[in-house]
Amino acid sequence: MTREEHADYVRWLKSLPRRKDHFRMPCPECSATRSNPKDPSFSVHITREGGWAKCFHCDFAIAWNEDEMWKREQKQQDRERQKQQKDASQHRNTSQHHDTAPQHHNTLQHHDAVPQHHNTSQHHDAAPQQRNTAQHHDAASQHHNRSQRKPHIPLQPPVHYVCPVINKNKQIMNGEMMEYMVDRRGIPMDVLTRMKIEERLEFLPQTGKEEACICFPYLEDGVMKNMKFRDAAKHFKMVKGAELIPWNIDAIKGKEKCYITEGEIDALSLIAAGLEEVVSVPNGAGGANLQWLDRFVESHFDDKAEIILAMDTDKRGVELRDELVRRLGVDRCKVVAWGEGCKDANEYLLKYDLPRLRQQVEQAAEIPLEGVFCPMDEWDTLMDIYYNGMPEGADTGLENLDRLIKFERGFVLTVTGVPGSGKSEFVDEIAMRLLLRHDWKVGYFSPENTPLAYHYRKLIRRVVGKRFEHKGMPLPEAGQAIRYLAQSVFSIMPKEDFSVESVLRIAAQLVSRKGVKVLVVDPFNRFEHQIPDWETETQYISRIFDEFSNFAVKHKVLLILVAHPTKLRREPGSKRWPVPTLYDINGSAAFFNKTDYGMVVDRNDELGQVLVRVAKVRFDHLGGPGDAFFAFSTYNGRYTPTEERTLDHNPPEPKWEHTNFLTEKLKPEQQGLGFNEGE
Repeated sequence: MTREEHADYVRWLKSLPRRKDHFRMPCPECSATRSNPKDPSFSVHITREGGWAKCFHCDFAIAWNEDEMWKREQKQQDRERQKQQKDASQHRNTSQHHDTAPQHHNTLQHHDAVPQHHNTSQHHDAAPQQRNTAQHHDAASQHHNRSQRKPHIPLQPPVHYVCPVINKNKQIMNGEMMEYMVDRRGIPMDVLTRMKIEERLEFLPQTGKEEACICFPYLEDGVMKNMKFRDAAKHFKMVKGAELIPWNIDAIKGKEKCYITEGEIDALSLIAAGLEEVVSVPNGAGGANLQWLDRFVESHFDDKAEIILAMDTDKRGVELRDELVRRLGVDRCKVVAWGEGCKDANEYLLKYDLPRLRQQVEQAAEIPLEGVFCPMDEWDTLMDIYYNGMPEGADTGLENLDRLIKFERGFVLTVTGVPGSGKSEFVDEIAMRLLLRHDWKVGYFSPENTPLAYHYRKLIRRVVGKRFEHKGMPLPEAGQAIRYLAQSVFSIMPKEDFSVESVLRIAAQLVSRKGVKVLVVDPFNRFEHQIPDWETETQYISRIFDEFSNFAVKHKVLLILVAHPTKLRREPGSKRWPVPTLYDINGSAAFFNKTDYGMVVDRNDELGQVLVRVAKVRFDHLGGPGDAFFAFSTYNGRYTPTEERTLDHNPPEPKWEHTNFLTEKLKPEQQGLGFNEGE
């Protein structure tokens, strides 16, 4: 292990969430190869002076001393600083040489050059003083850095992914699973051999014993990144800690078109039919969260002119298909229909034959013509409503608000309130709760929330439930929140301008590459509006609002728009502003007429409460108008439901919420993120 790798490993160990200085966890080096990968054989001890960690199974060990590591880091920084100074000095000398060379050769200017030689000598005399001054500043800087030393929080553990280790002794030659693939699945043996499909014994947690499994290697650039093991009963597992990538990803790189299936056997069916440019999603339709796709959108999918989706026709397969269409673009995606009695490619192959399978795939239908629909286009949705009723929408977990409103993607929520009423704070509350409860990633265009670190600080304290400071929030919890939000929250700050077109263009890229499902525009007046001469302000705002609505529908996002009201008049005899309505928003009545949801936020400092008035919900199954009251915590920025407080009614103090929302949110995923179980 190199010195840099050692330092990264130590930083990772210290960033792990923990309740005490001594804890145990699965070994990052050997757990993937063990029959019980969850065995906490890796013992970690961390103190102020240093620490050590050791695995009692594979004997992997690491130790460190804080003072030694700090000295080592300072030496490395000193070496880098000296190298930069040396390079800068050489650059200055070279430029001076080129500047003075013509003067030495020009005899007509010899007398003029003499004073310059004199000045040069003075420059050399002054150089030691400059060096001494620079050394003084370097020493002062080092002393300041040493006193203000800050801990490092890596965005990811130093060992990002485990490399699969395959035991060749457990391979089975010509076993029952290979016969199953050929005889019962119709996959030719030469295809299995060419795609490196093999059979081996593997421990499966579902059965608690070793089973004969068919093995699908996940390769990228010819290097194994993961492997899936599947037995005859459709139990499967993948290598713990290994990267999740599409199966057969190398086959589509640089190709003009590609095919995507829901499983490896469906992909093998297409390969057997002569369609080589095919990949399979790694986890079936196990969820529409396509985080595994993020890394490959630009390198493997952006250059595709045509993408054929050969998904299953069940409900989860349709959800996966729709999310892929949303991410990859409706204009280049086609969908394969399997017809009556078949739900996927392999069933179609078994019912018919390889030529018919290829013909069916090549006849994939385009996504219906944009802007033209009929009831048959909505058949699946209509049948779902027919049997299951109207969708309930996404809740926030705030009971009094959820009674009034539920959210669906594809709609626009307009929020208003007088300056200082807490509009942005409550929008953050909604966005973070939708993220935590429903995995709706968030994109922000919020120029008023700058510097960005200040905004992220507010989001972190709202998620963790504590002040973002070393005295109030433990470093492991802060690191955990930063890593989580780094994968889920993105800020839009265009370099060229703040026009509506620039912001929506970048937002569309976030939808494609990061899977963003909520777009916050806060506030509307920070756009660089360019109103044409032939449009009034009212007409312009109405047209821009149409662009917002179309964007929300096309990309299936919830677009939250914050807009300031026009200047209001205080009520006679009162210091408070009246509660505005959506019609009071500056510029146009379109903010009320065209929005799908409307909300007003009003803070009453005298009563110590916040009024959230739901002013409009377009569809009644998602809610209706009404008032909800909250208390705002200055400690962690959260809103807590409360009863209405008046001069005549003083309800008891609300029960403040200080729990770490990420504790339960990430608990099922801790193994993949490097967190110790139960922390």
